[in-house]
Amino acid sequence: MPVTVDLEKCIGSRDCLNACAFNAIDVIDGKAVIYENCVDCDACVRACPTHAIISATPAEAAGGAILVVDFAERSGINPIVDRTARRANANAAGVRVDPTDAGAASTAIIQEAQTNETGLIVLPHDGAGSAVAARVAAGLNAALLSGCSDFTVDDAGGVRATRLRYGGIVKTSSRTGPGKTVVTLVPRGPAQFAGRPLDAGAPAERIGDAPSPPVELARIVVALSPDLPPEALEAGRAIARALGAETIDATALPGNALSPELYVAIGVAGSTEHNAAISGAGTVVALVADANAPIAQAADYLLVGDVSAQAKALLSAL
Repeated sequence: MPVTVDLEKCIGSRDCLNACAFNAIDVIDGKAVIYENCVDCDACVRACPTHAIISATPAEAAGGAILVVDFAERSGINPIVDRTARRANANAAGVRVDPTDAGAASTAIIQEAQTNETGLIVLPHDGAGSAVAARVAAGLNAALLSGCSDFTVDDAGGVRATRLRYGGIVKTSSRTGPGKTVVTLVPRGPAQFAGRPLDAGAPAERIGDAPSPPVELARIVVALSPDLPPEALEAGRAIARALGAETIDATALPGNALSPELYVAIGVAGSTEHNAAISGAGTVVALVADANAPIAQAADYLLVGDVSAQAKALLSAL
């Protein structure tokens, strides 16, 4: 049980008792007593007026370091982890591993984490990242926070993460207590990654590439207008990668009905046929220059203005 009480500082104010939602604390003879059902949610730590209740420090929770795992020489998650590590006064160590065999890759990561007593492991929420992360979390008996856009290590040693929901439109907050945690981050702009290569054994023999699933089955679709300027087109493709989406040419859509959870149209004016084709989409986000464009009638969220600037702003938000 990581929470302790400094009896000399404790004044028996009962603020901790009122803050605890688990009946895991009491005040006996003027002093706070922590019970075994404490989940270390840190509510009592924050409520104590004399700072008499002590929890694990961020460095202790992370085993003194954060392990960053990526699969290439450029990483879209390392800059985010570096910022978090500086705030938590923790070290971030990077490794690169071949994800072709997810089982072998996860075994190598687990061994690395155990050897260095690392309690916080971060992988990309992209490609094989989610599958490898799930195996690592199971192997370490760790908590798993997947699909995060950002995270911090809080004062109690837990991990607080902002997670993308409903196709990336809504952001929610999640927290784990001190202990082993695996986080997957949605990659942003890639930067050079000097991670140490991690040996995951010989890669499995590869016999061709698996076919891409039909766009009709995609959960997230990004439609790009063929008339987009190069910078808007590049931003649109980056948005698709960040969301894990399928990309389509908007001109090929009429007549082909789509019903993804999220449909993002960039520079697409729309039409009666286009709107009918996306009528089954859960959420429609449109980036257009004209507020009166036909797609405005189908959009749940309409971003009006310079399409290049809007696309860059959306990419930055992701």
